[in-house]
Amino acid sequence: MKKLIIALALTTSVPSHTLACSDVFINKGGYHIEARTLDFLVNLAFQEKLGFIGAENTTDVVLDADKIPASQLATWTNEYGYVGRAAFNGEKIIDGMNTEGLSVAILYLPGTIYPAYDEADKKPVLAIYDVAAFLLSQTKKVSEALDLIRSHQLVQSAVREKEGIFIKDLPIHFVIRDKNGESAVIEFIDGQTIIYEKAGDVMTNAPSFDWQLKNATYYDSLRADNKTPNKKFDAKFQNYKEIYKSSSYKGEANLMGMPGDFTPPSRFARGQVLLNNFPTPDSRQVALYQATALNDSLSVPVLKGAAPTLWSTIKDLDDRVYYVKNIVLFQGDRSLYPMPITSSYTPIDLKELNFKVPGATFLQMKIQPTNKNDVKKIISAEHITMQELQ
Repeated sequence: MKKLIIALALTTSVPSHTLACSDVFINKGGYHIEARTLDFLVNLAFQEKLGFIGAENTTDVVLDADKIPASQLATWTNEYGYVGRAAFNGEKIIDGMNTEGLSVAILYLPGTIYPAYDEADKKPVLAIYDVAAFLLSQTKKVSEALDLIRSHQLVQSAVREKEGIFIKDLPIHFVIRDKNGESAVIEFIDGQTIIYEKAGDVMTNAPSFDWQLKNATYYDSLRADNKTPNKKFDAKFQNYKEIYKSSSYKGEANLMGMPGDFTPPSRFARGQVLLNNFPTPDSRQVALYQATALNDSLSVPVLKGAAPTLWSTIKDLDDRVYYVKNIVLFQGDRSLYPMPITSSYTPIDLKELNFKVPGATFLQMKIQPTNKNDVKKIISAEHITMQELQ
């Protein structure tokens, strides 16, 4: 593969159906466990990094760096330790959790338009792509994270693709969850920061989050414990009556009509239907099983013209264990290298890690401004095509 890696398939020049992720929250029975998949057309974020307590950071805007006073750049010292998967040359966290049971997950959202720097706004400036690391290091609850977001000016930024070359306009939104069961979704629409509080337990990709919530309600009547056939889907599902009558287990037949394709709206609705029909977990193992079942159901296989699921994570926010499963890798000639079928989730127990002293096992995540002399070119993701990734 050419080194032009993170120009990525994250571009509006590449069909959006090829770029996907899913995030679903087991949030009942006293358990708070998040299941997430990462689907992509190039290898992305296979490295774990740790944020160590006491590490000092300054946001790296890259874009408009010459316009923003250095004194206005957000600076912070890590209060909490965290672990996350690092993308873009290992410089940005796109999925992670901290020692306090707070999680941040970044997903793709085509159509995103970021806010630009406003010199009239005197709040500290925070680069969009630094939000995950910032929140993981500073907050233990969703409410605290939202307070921090509102107290900063979030601005468009860029990520390093290779030496001297940076990519802007990579469209993302992110979800924040905590061990109290709270969730919030942050999107950037028409240059504005949109915050969805009490955001529920499912997120995928485009269209925007409010559209996805409304669309998913269409499937609310799909309940495995329905006593009679579903009249709504009886009229829409081919051979519904014959299939229902011949089904030995009505719990399965009652879910006929649940979308099974891999578009973001279908994955969103499928995740919501599954959550609606899971029994309340009565043990941590049951809750973890449900999380694995969600990741299995929402993972994208290798298909012509689609991005496969490369890896998935499960974050046990109560027990503070971060589980990682690598599924498939792209090789240099763009062929796939699947992990052995015996591969499963690898646990990273945050309770066992020393977040006060950097060690040899995990690399440290630390953010500092890029020297302006090191920026030779900034390319919009809109101008990069998949042909350049061959």
